[in-house]
Amino acid sequence: MSMSLRIMLLFVLLFDTMIYGVVAAEKGQSQVHKLVVGGIDRSYIVYRPMLSDTKDLPLMIVLHGGMGNAEYMEKMTGMNEVADTGKFIVAYPNGIGGRFRFMKNRRTWNAGRCCGQAVKKNVDDVLFIEKLIEDINSKFSIDTRRVYVTGMSNGAMMAYRLACEIPDKIAAIIPVSGTLAVDKCDGAKDVPVLHIHGDRDKNVPIAGGKGEKSVAGVAHRSLPDTIKLIIGPRQCLAPEQRTLNGGIRVSSYRCSNGAPVKLFIIKGGEHVWPGGHGRNNKPSDGRYISASEQVWEFAKQFSK
Repeated sequence: MSMSLRIMLLFVLLFDTMIYGVVAAEKGQSQVHKLVVGGIDRSYIVYRPMLSDTKDLPLMIVLHGGMGNAEYMEKMTGMNEVADTGKFIVAYPNGIGGRFRFMKNRRTWNAGRCCGQAVKKNVDDVLFIEKLIEDINSKFSIDTRRVYVTGMSNGAMMAYRLACEIPDKIAAIIPVSGTLAVDKCDGAKDVPVLHIHGDRDKNVPIAGGKGEKSVAGVAHRSLPDTIKLIIGPRQCLAPEQRTLNGGIRVSSYRCSNGAPVKLFIIKGGEHVWPGGHGRNNKPSDGRYISASEQVWEFAKQFSK
């Protein structure tokens, strides 16, 4: 190989390295953090977008479903990509694992009636999320007026419980495929809610009860009863309704004594994170809606 050809190839390799280095630099970083709450070792993943200044950014807390975990939730939702463009920090907390070694990373939240070991042990997951917010703020100096919570299934139920019990800490919640699992929620009236649910969900059915594919072993509250409890103290008018592409039904509640409530019912939607990369996702699930994008589009409107 001639010297001139070698120089040319070296230049091409250096150019490619520079290009790919720039692309890589634009991606943020995920780190695992640990803390002890109520005598229990807890952990969470934090994703920070690659920005020159990450102070005073909003925080999005993303709660995994029952038998899931933080690492899977991070990969499944694609929320990091939304955070890169939306410029917010993402936290993926871990619930409590099962009793046996092979169940340690199959985790649940104590959302009230559901689910698993977290409920059986009466784990104070509300306190955990409070301490998580404090811990993240001490490390990254977030905008505590813009802390949002979303979650899937058992994680959605936990998002509701947080709005009910620590509404002063939460600027908005976006539950996906999970209903209210506590019996009193008047405290959440000033927390905006966007609920996303598939009309063919067989784990947490819209009509409530034990779904055909449910592994929780509890009768879930129906979606209509959940919305009724949420809007009750808010004194809401009859919802404005419209239909989006793919037959997605949107109901928007305007309330005179509380924050707005919005409901997305996905035609043909099953127990998945729409637009996600989960084991049960199908290409059609994200054809018309990305739950992660909708989560941010809704949440970013609100501040405490």
